[in-house]
Amino acid sequence: MRCVKLISAVIFAATALASCTADDNFDPARSYDGSSVSSNPQRLPIEEVRHVMIMVAGGYNSLSEYIRADMKELSEGYLPTGKGRMEDVLVVLSRLPEKRGDYSTPSPVILYRLWKGSDGNVVRDTLYKWDTSAVLSDASTIGEALQMVSDMFPAAGYGMVFSSHASGWLPAGYYNDPAAYEEAHGGDAGFFGISRRGLRETFPPIPDYPAVKSIGQDKVGISSYEMELKDLSEAIPIHLEYLLFDACLNGCVEVAYAFRGIADIVGFSPTEVLADGFDYPSIAKRLLRPQLNPVAVCKDYFAYYDAQSGSGRSATITVVDTRKMEPLAEVCADLFDRYRDKINSLDGNRVQGYFRSNRHYFYDLKDILVRAGMTAEETALLDQAMSKCIVYKAATPSFLGIDLSRANGLSMYLPSMGTPLLDKFYKDNMAWNEATQLVK
Repeated sequence: MRCVKLISAVIFAATALASCTADDNFDPARSYDGSSVSSNPQRLPIEEVRHVMIMVAGGYNSLSEYIRADMKELSEGYLPTGKGRMEDVLVVLSRLPEKRGDYSTPSPVILYRLWKGSDGNVVRDTLYKWDTSAVLSDASTIGEALQMVSDMFPAAGYGMVFSSHASGWLPAGYYNDPAAYEEAHGGDAGFFGISRRGLRETFPPIPDYPAVKSIGQDKVGISSYEMELKDLSEAIPIHLEYLLFDACLNGCVEVAYAFRGIADIVGFSPTEVLADGFDYPSIAKRLLRPQLNPVAVCKDYFAYYDAQSGSGRSATITVVDTRKMEPLAEVCADLFDRYRDKINSLDGNRVQGYFRSNRHYFYDLKDILVRAGMTAEETALLDQAMSKCIVYKAATPSFLGIDLSRANGLSMYLPSMGTPLLDKFYKDNMAWNEATQLVK
């Protein structure tokens, strides 16, 4: 599962060719502030033409072999050709164990460019290699790498695909063992919730199968390095046209709101993500000229999993235009204030959830308010605000046994199923809470 708050890397070079076919284009006028790709790029300066796709491959963890395979597929699919000034650019920020499964020997974080030469062979051009003491799930590493990319490749636009473990808005390290985290940080040590205070809970280990993805993780021996949502959002020094998370549980309103002004389009999954993740053979052709279609990446992802059978038919995906989230924040601020007492006493068993293994920190935003007693008129206002910012959403009927019949595309923290420690973290770190006062 690609779930946990960290940022790791993948190092892989392969050779292969793949053809690409035309597809529906993402509408730049609607999605990219009215800018569009010139039909005559030779007459424009490079910074008004070229686009850069940044692939962050965080595989120095249990996902290493899945991400290694993803990078092989990436190199076998569409790649920019040559190194001309006007050519689009694909760069990879990666960290993988040099020996498969060996996290005791540190390996370097590497930034490299992938392109296809005139002879059809794939070229991996190393741009920078960090000392082995550097970890990918660190704000300074991410920020330094993205600044390098911006300096090396002036462009009309940048976009990022982030593949690793993740755990939405939660504090780094919380998801794996909530009770131990609470005890170590002076919390309730396993006594969770407002209405549930006094009920000691157990948290089963995260299942190894089927494998899923969590925001980044570097696993070094018995130590684990993770990055929190606020750290990642503040580390990004450039404006992104899109930010796509191939990682678990990031489909939160908290995550989307944190990237306002940083990334125009954010694509993510409210549930976990099966470890195969995105369709990497086709992803570069979707995210570089002439298509520039991040929504198509998410549609490809959903179509693949929706066509599977059994537990393999498990996927959720949501795409948010972060520039259109203020109406949603305004509506929610009013509703949270109006229904505060009911929200703070809701039984989570009655609300649509997106989690497994009793990690009850991800509930459906709309269903929370429905269960709190929102009126038909209020529901219409909420639906209108959500439709303004949600560009695309899709879900299979269930996800690994979780019924998704009441899923509406965005998860959110439910205070009645949280803890005082989580409440404080939420108030101190979530821009969404500053705007809406979910937790007071």
